[in-house]
Amino acid sequence: MAEDRFDDPLVFEDVTPIVFVISDARGKTAAGVVEAAADQFGDDAVIIKTLGNVNSAEMVSDYLNRNLDEDVPIAVFHTIVDRNLRRDIRRELDKRGIPSIDLLGPAITVISTLTGEEPHYQAGRRSRTEVHEA
Repeated sequence: MAEDRFDDPLVFEDVTPIVFVISDARGKTAAGVVEAAADQFGDDAVIIKTLGNVNSAEMVSDYLNRNLDEDVPIAVFHTIVDRNLRRDIRRELDKRGIPSIDLLGPAITVISTLTGEEPHYQAGRRSRTEVHEA
């Protein structure tokens, strides 16, 4: 199985892992989070590849088919607004045994709970929410 290759400590020896950033907009939010996390490791610890404007799980599947190398460890970080698309992409990644992080879904859920409002579910939407510094 694909995940078995990560049990071998030598698998990471001359290979740079790839983090795929997938978004239904431009992908800047997810890429920024991945870059911040990668900064905590050595230079060139991971390669970051982005796929923006995702509108279907098939698009993600085709992209992965073209970009996967079974000898390179990978993970996916994503910011997908649409619940159904997020679910479909997660299923595709799970089916392939690819570790992934949903950076947006849980945040939307928490803010919806706090405000009692339903989200707009519009990719790329920007509001004028104020950020107050301490």
